[in-house]
Amino acid sequence: MFHFKFNNMKNITIIKSFCVTILLSGILGCSDTLKEEVETFYSAEQVFSTKEGIETAVNGLYTTMSGYDYYGSGLIGLVYPISGRFYSNQTASADATSLNCTPENIWLPKMWGQMYATINVANNIIYNIENNGVVLDNEDFALAQARFIRGLTYFELVRLFGAVPLRTAPTTIANLHLAKSPKSVVYEQIISDFQFAKLKLPEAGKYLSDRPLKWAAYGYLAKVYMTLAGEDGGDPSKWQLANNEAIQMVGKYSLTTTYGELFTVGIENTKESIFELQFSQIGATRTSDVVRMFTPSNSTLAPPTSPTFGRIRPNKEVYDAHKNQYPGDPRIAATFIFDSYPRYPSGNQNIYPKQLTGNQSFACIRKFLDPGYNGTTTSRNTIVFRYADVLLMLAEIENELRGPAGAYQYVNLVLTRARNSVTPAAVQPANWAGMDQAQFRTRIMKERQYELLSEGHDWFDTRRRGYAYFKSEILDNHNNYAPNKTSGVDWIYPISEKNMLLPIPATELAGNQKLTAADQNPGY
Repeated sequence: MFHFKFNNMKNITIIKSFCVTILLSGILGCSDTLKEEVETFYSAEQVFSTKEGIETAVNGLYTTMSGYDYYGSGLIGLVYPISGRFYSNQTASADATSLNCTPENIWLPKMWGQMYATINVANNIIYNIENNGVVLDNEDFALAQARFIRGLTYFELVRLFGAVPLRTAPTTIANLHLAKSPKSVVYEQIISDFQFAKLKLPEAGKYLSDRPLKWAAYGYLAKVYMTLAGEDGGDPSKWQLANNEAIQMVGKYSLTTTYGELFTVGIENTKESIFELQFSQIGATRTSDVVRMFTPSNSTLAPPTSPTFGRIRPNKEVYDAHKNQYPGDPRIAATFIFDSYPRYPSGNQNIYPKQLTGNQSFACIRKFLDPGYNGTTTSRNTIVFRYADVLLMLAEIENELRGPAGAYQYVNLVLTRARNSVTPAAVQPANWAGMDQAQFRTRIMKERQYELLSEGHDWFDTRRRGYAYFKSEILDNHNNYAPNKTSGVDWIYPISEKNMLLPIPATELAGNQKLTAADQNPGY
């Protein structure tokens, strides 16, 4: 049986009527097939012939995307450490943490499979709605959501892996094995999906309050064009296309009053949230490890009966950069647990910067605490995209097009909110002024780190400016940072361009008859 989220997506209901779609999504990659027989009361034709059935299908799409091996944990366990901004004490995945990821990494095939499962659910929704022979007034919204999620998943796949198999139809035995498509072809599909979504997704007040609006598609199109403009061999003309999309979002959202409320339990789907995955504590299936992975172990920051590991922690240079750039920035206390944390049942555990050696010589991330965590599920939503991100995007785009004069207005909104997050207002981060274009370019990338750290953007932001930026910002910065050399547990990152991409999973290369060893990404 499978769990789906209805309407406000906080109520999870066991549904059999949509098992057909989950059955088809069970082909997780060319190397995996669904082995479990699923009992279903209804056919796909019946499900897609009613408004209620279509809503159930869309709920299933979000459930698959938020599943344990994708947004629930896979992205965190693999992509955060190998971004170069985080340390993980998980021995089984030390290859990723040390930026020596192998095609056999334990997280790799799980995440790959769940991403393609998400795409397959989207493909099934699209196919069945387009061929159901009936006209229902929620079909356009459903199609737009399916194409939005498919576009987003492919956007993450192509940035993580480069050229990948491109599936735009439900997976069957006949098309099970599929060759990789060039990056340019994958990007064409991503752009097409987001273009459709921006036309067909609803505006505010026209649909469910916790689903993405059309402006989310505008935002992701801007991200696509920014990536294509800035990467090695990029096309600078794409900056104008990015501007054309992102500027449409101005005024459609607004910043929350304080920075900290974004990460406060019980405050969700705020006026700043553009796309947010909804999680619930109903059900016994382990869905999300976000609390387990970030909350330090044996602390009073989660119930003592709920296991937490504090496994993913920011690198020392990441914490120190923010503290040194903006002393007194209220975002520091809202982002990090540092110096020490309270242990259960008493006492304190010293951590960075008080503790300088061993596994405790790292600060922790504060953004994902949940005092009601039950060890299996969490009620904390995952913010995938928020308006502060858009403002920083617009600042970066404007600087690339015309220089910093018109870009300050966007970044200074973010900085002003940060200062005003405490009473009386903090002095830092002060508004920007007096920079040239190159200085602004450097600072805006760091500002994205300070504002958005640990929210899923770190891998992408460290790669989308090309290898020279990645080498300087991540590899050289980390390897030459003195505290890393004396901690006794940290890694020296390899100076290698291979870390611009993840390896294709060994299971996919072995199981997909249209792939060979030559399809593996360079350096692996």
